[in-house]
Amino acid sequence: MAIVQPAQNDSAAVETVAARLRTTIHCYSLFDIFFPSCGLLDYTEGIYNHDPTTPYQVAQRRQIDYVLDEVQCWKGMRVLDIGCGNGTVLKAIRERGADGVGITISSEQVALCRACGLDARQIDYKDLGQEFRGQFDGVVANGPVEHFVQPSEAAECKADKIYRGFFRICHEVIDPHSTNRRMINTTIHFVRRPEPEKLLKSPFAFRWFSDEFHYAFLARSFGGWYPVQGQLEECAQSYFQLAKSIDGTEDYHLTSEEWLARIRSALLSCKALSLFGRSVPFALRHPKQFVTMMTCMLLTQSWNWQFRTQDPPTRLVRQTWQYVD
Repeated sequence: MAIVQPAQNDSAAVETVAARLRTTIHCYSLFDIFFPSCGLLDYTEGIYNHDPTTPYQVAQRRQIDYVLDEVQCWKGMRVLDIGCGNGTVLKAIRERGADGVGITISSEQVALCRACGLDARQIDYKDLGQEFRGQFDGVVANGPVEHFVQPSEAAECKADKIYRGFFRICHEVIDPHSTNRRMINTTIHFVRRPEPEKLLKSPFAFRWFSDEFHYAFLARSFGGWYPVQGQLEECAQSYFQLAKSIDGTEDYHLTSEEWLARIRSALLSCKALSLFGRSVPFALRHPKQFVTMMTCMLLTQSWNWQFRTQDPPTRLVRQTWQYVD
């Protein structure tokens, strides 16, 4: 399926959506150059159970099993994976004898999933048509919600409307006659929420390594804005009831440090020349985002910053929802 573009008579909305898609698509295009070469196929946190010595792959598998257990994904179930990434959740769905459909806005991820025989489609969640209505027993949104709202939209007080629209769409795609009717999302939340207008400025407009400095780098690198704690619960009303909420911030901290260590190791190894060679086409097409993302990940370490210290500026929350009739 092709991504459906918004109506052309609203140029501001068109540019907002287009910018979100561009930044996020480019982000994952660069990830797909570096991460797989470092043995990293998942772009979400693992589950370490407070044990930092847990092997990375074990932690990742625990997280996948957790989200699928929460939506009661067993043999014969139908699951929609919103933001399916490289297909690790889709593969696990298939291993359980269930039917999974994944959607992503990344053409590279669709190609990788399809090469593994997985049903992945290039489509924005907002453009799910009538053919998806009532077709699933459960929905997984393992990490994509952070990309759904932009700082410009938050500044215009549109975030609640966008989140409500997300829950409405998830409600519509679930079969009302299913015995499951569950959904799970894993989503980063603001603890120290910045003013959205500030994130529209350059990171260098702020004091180095301040909250605004890091948040501006994150917005330009990955494209997105986080909800605050309690916001999704309010926006889900009339569509879903919160059944469980788990704090996974420590897990994302340990996962992010593993990512950083592996990428650094690769850049100091014989893989470095190949990685940089493969990244040249991306850097030539998108030089500004390439420099911004490399700075954000490796120099300012803004991604890791958001989960560090005993009082981190963000929280990762895993939320399980039950369908409301």
